[in-house]
Amino acid sequence: MIDLQVLGPLALSVDGQVVRLSPMPRVLLLCLLLAGQPVPARRLAELVWDAAEPDGWQVTLRSHVYHLRRALKSVSSADGPGVLVTERVGTTACYALRIPPESIDVVRFERLVAAGRIALDAADHPAAAALLADALALWRGQPLADVAGRSFAVPEVRRLESLHRFARTARIEADIALGRHREVIGDLEGMLARWPTDDLLRRLLVGCLCRAGRYSDAARACRDGIELALAHGLDVTSLEALQRDVLLAALPSAPV
Repeated sequence: MIDLQVLGPLALSVDGQVVRLSPMPRVLLLCLLLAGQPVPARRLAELVWDAAEPDGWQVTLRSHVYHLRRALKSVSSADGPGVLVTERVGTTACYALRIPPESIDVVRFERLVAAGRIALDAADHPAAAALLADALALWRGQPLADVAGRSFAVPEVRRLESLHRFARTARIEADIALGRHREVIGDLEGMLARWPTDDLLRRLLVGCLCRAGRYSDAARACRDGIELALAHGLDVTSLEALQRDVLLAALPSAPV
């Protein structure tokens, strides 16, 4: 059994034992994982050394492949294909990673988020909250942290961060539907501090503050959003309407 975690610094375990890899084999493993298909040796070298492969890179690359293959060896069947395989495409030697999808935390994360999205759309809020919480629990920090700045990893890092943001927002929506509006105010404030122009986050925060009876804080959140939108040249019509609704809701009821 293999467990490969990349939603944070790379973590690898084989048959329940933690496997520690040196920096280059870590990069090699992530290159092959992100490629998702056989990679020619020359192209792999360009990725591993960031287009500055050293003299004699062929020998060095084979050495890194050898050590990574040894680390993965115990999950390879004696009479079946290995996890890190060498293939021939024409006359070109290529390397490929053959890991069951369910062994990779990204795959599990994506499946849980997809299931949570379906449950949320179906108004099954308890299931949505549970599924999305399980998905978010897999997140351990910067995805693909070992190679996050490498050009070959940047698109996937951005995709995963966007999916993580969606999962956090969707989980909050599910929690609000379950009456947990007070509990999610802190999360919303933290997310809005990071993404201050996100209209949905601001609306969710304003709604939760109002439900908690914090009308002045809700009005302030609207005002801050309007000022920020104006500074960015964005339309403020909907935020101004939301602010009016908050101010009207804050008015004391007329005597009977």
